[in-house]
Amino acid sequence: MQVDVRADGIAVVTLDGRGPENVVTPAFLEALGDAIDGAVRNPRVDAIVLRSGKPDFVVGTDPTFVRSFRFAQDAEDFARTVARLFARLDRDKPIVACVDGAALGAGFELALACTAIVATDDTRTTLGFTEIDRGLSALANGPLRAVQRAGLRVVLEIATTGRTFRAPAALRRGLVDDVVPPFTGLDASCALARALVDPRRRRALRRTSPLEWIDRAVFERSPLGRRALFRNARAALKARTRGHEPAAERTITVLEQHARKGFRAAADLEPRLFGDSVVSESANRRLELFFARKAVDAEALGPGPLGRIGIVGAGHIGAGVALVSAEAGLDVRLKDTERDVADRGLRDAFGTVASLPRRERASLLGKVTRTDDYARLQGAALVLEAVSEDIALKRRVIGEIERIVPAGSVIATSTAALAIHEIAAGARHPERIVGMRFFKPVARTELVEVVRTKTSDARAVATAVALGRRQGKTAIVVEDQPAFFAPRILVPFVGEALRLVEEGVAIDAVDDALVDWGFPYGPLRLLDEVGLRTGGHVADVAAAAFGERLAVPTALVKLREDRRWGRRFGRGLYLGAVGLGRTVDPSVYGALGVTPRPKAASAEEIALRCGLAMVNEALRALGDGVIQSARDGDVAAVLGAGFPKFRGGPFRYVDVLGLPEILRRVRTLEQRFGVRFEPAPLLVEMTRSGRRFY
Repeated sequence: MQVDVRADGIAVVTLDGRGPENVVTPAFLEALGDAIDGAVRNPRVDAIVLRSGKPDFVVGTDPTFVRSFRFAQDAEDFARTVARLFARLDRDKPIVACVDGAALGAGFELALACTAIVATDDTRTTLGFTEIDRGLSALANGPLRAVQRAGLRVVLEIATTGRTFRAPAALRRGLVDDVVPPFTGLDASCALARALVDPRRRRALRRTSPLEWIDRAVFERSPLGRRALFRNARAALKARTRGHEPAAERTITVLEQHARKGFRAAADLEPRLFGDSVVSESANRRLELFFARKAVDAEALGPGPLGRIGIVGAGHIGAGVALVSAEAGLDVRLKDTERDVADRGLRDAFGTVASLPRRERASLLGKVTRTDDYARLQGAALVLEAVSEDIALKRRVIGEIERIVPAGSVIATSTAALAIHEIAAGARHPERIVGMRFFKPVARTELVEVVRTKTSDARAVATAVALGRRQGKTAIVVEDQPAFFAPRILVPFVGEALRLVEEGVAIDAVDDALVDWGFPYGPLRLLDEVGLRTGGHVADVAAAAFGERLAVPTALVKLREDRRWGRRFGRGLYLGAVGLGRTVDPSVYGALGVTPRPKAASAEEIALRCGLAMVNEALRALGDGVIQSARDGDVAAVLGAGFPKFRGGPFRYVDVLGLPEILRRVRTLEQRFGVRFEPAPLLVEMTRSGRRFY
């Protein structure tokens, strides 16, 4: 690490660990400690600024190092070492963290350990306790210091969800002390460090307002208020995670210790709970999934930088892709037949960034040019066709695109389930056509399936993958087979849920059982949100391709006959606004011709049937060559189909439970329900040979 002492007495410590990112390791800690100790001892230094020599500040604890722990005690000892170093930071001389780029997990804890934090308003700058998403609790007292800044109520939310904040939102919550433009970050940090040499300025740094003082006195300092606060936090966590987030539960325990017995007692407890979290099965599965995603992303090397893309069709997918592309810094040309249709689509998509400062929203919108003229797509490295699911329309649009864009441009088609080779039939250059299967809502989903046909050339596939990566998504390459991968494994999952309803199981009972098992949402709620037009279309494609095994359930036919297209269209399975409804529409049972019975099936039965339907189909898809590896399938199933993260994906789940046991359970279901549970040939073959996926 480099230390530069400025003429004004500020020592600038540049964090620059080995590798492309700054991550917390023993070597990083040793270098940081030496740099800080040297600056503190230097009589010419009055204050210190920490900055990064890499694009991000510090992105957390090195996951490879964390994965190396075999015993909880070793992880606990490491946490105590980190905590001791961070505790030394704000003692002798003021230290300001200049956060430009991501400060996540232990990186956020490092910033919080400093006297003050100056963050830039660059879109790359995010802060949060993201280790929780890997099944790990905090290790260096970061949540405890955040409480001193923002109060218990704020920290109970952010430290248990892994939610990240942009700098302006962090400032509003008191998590940082100033937000400045990126090019002024270092100067502003040095100016604040200089000012904090005066002890009076340090004492006045984070004075609470009278309203904040009253709020904390009522809800955090009184025993009654604290009990209510933690009771509500635990109830909210249980409702959200159904007990599948032990690291979040440990975090609440540490914060409760802090509220009852003070910082020191909580700081002593935290490393022990971190050690427990490191060796937990939940953390192991999540870390395996993390490395699987990293491996996928490492292979996703495109042909070069993308500058401009074109999009034809401004519906939910087209406008959503325009948003994430603009956020990635791309120049976007969005074409729709009518200009007002494009404007409306953009308004809907850009509503997700309504909380951004006006200047940033204007900058994003400025990257998107709306047009009704194909000629404006010239110069695009890739043009995405995102019109409705009409194969004749898609072919016609691709023909128009081919007439305009040069031979070097890639053409991608976005479809829920239509065969890409059929869409590309008749194209002059089918080799440059690929599929890009985005998931709704585009801005909040992390997966894109890049669909390769037998004629797609490698450069076209690489360009589509590069676009997905640029948009911040994990891009999985799948073969052009019916329903691709994630939609295909959802078909039997949702289908089995609908058959349970036909048998008299309540709709919400089915969804609750699957959420209890670990899915972030139930299959019937998912169907209601996606809509029956899209979901039914995928089911029809799968049924046509795979016959009786994936036949369309009678319940789905009846829902379509009753025109229950989904809650987004005003009529579906649940009541209420999109994303908010929790109550089943009782009239739906009349449309289905069933009366729900309280004990028609147990939660275990529901989870077994729906879960194994998805797992068995994932095994079939791998055996059919839809995906290239079990690793790709696990990543796609978690990100695209909601398979529980803490179970690691369907293939990891099969390995953990054992192929013979999975085969036994599937055979039992086959005996009860017939061909739809016929074991995947790959499952039978691997059980016989004794092989594993990992």
